[in-house]
Amino acid sequence: MRSLFLALSLAILGVAPAAAQVVVPAADEGLPDDFHGKVQYFGNHSGEVRATVPGTPRRTDTTCPKREGGCPELIGGSFQAELEFDGDIVRGQYRGTGGMRPSTLIGRRSGANCRLFDTTDGSVWSGRCDREAFIGSVRSVPNAPEQIELVFETVGVNTVDFYQRERDLELVRAYDRLGGIVFGDGAGEARLDAILELQSYFVDPGKAYRSGTLRNVERQSEKKNSPIYSVYGEYTRRDGANAWARAQFEYDRFVCIETSIEPGYCRTIDPTPPEIEPTDDIFASLGLPVTTQGS
Repeated sequence: MRSLFLALSLAILGVAPAAAQVVVPAADEGLPDDFHGKVQYFGNHSGEVRATVPGTPRRTDTTCPKREGGCPELIGGSFQAELEFDGDIVRGQYRGTGGMRPSTLIGRRSGANCRLFDTTDGSVWSGRCDREAFIGSVRSVPNAPEQIELVFETVGVNTVDFYQRERDLELVRAYDRLGGIVFGDGAGEARLDAILELQSYFVDPGKAYRSGTLRNVERQSEKKNSPIYSVYGEYTRRDGANAWARAQFEYDRFVCIETSIEPGYCRTIDPTPPEIEPTDDIFASLGLPVTTQGS
């Protein structure tokens, strides 16, 4: 999937004219209002910079023949951004090639629409920001010594949900602690206890198993000493309600578990824990160029 996103991002690297207007498409898959996480984007930018105050440092070695300044400088190239969302608060950083200086952003979003401010020069970044894309335009504040008019277009190449990531890390730790018992060869109360502990990560927290409350455990089978059997027990949920569970086994191999939460449905549990995606700089892992501050 990541390679598909990268292929899409590379396909949009043609730089648009400086005066072009970005058409911001409607968001197909927005972020939840309470989303806490980050999205990394890759695409391109295009625009122009004008020094309105004589002596303002230029972005290149070119000189402006006008004594009062005002000579435009075209910029454009690849563009990388990372936005971190905490509800409607948005913080981010960006970098690019072709004359763009790296900086950071802060602002707010309403749905899929962002209005952000550059912490270096106060320029306004506005447009769409969600899981799929970061697309919009940049304009400098009036009377700024360097005026910029810029459009940018990117696709989201990686999303990290901080809440889900923490849940996944908890689940991985639970697999480390319980997996050997759940998917081992033993039977009886200790194994049903471990299965209920692990199963708790897949149900509503209030309906999950309250540790240490398992009782009245018994083995059930149609024939005595049958290799196909179940282990039944009663327990208390975290919300205080009484519940029951029945784990199915074949030749001591755990098959599935049925509980009073979902009577008639026997839930299987994947013996493999979830894979935790790295949260470091995806651009570095993809071998994309890195622009350092002040270059």
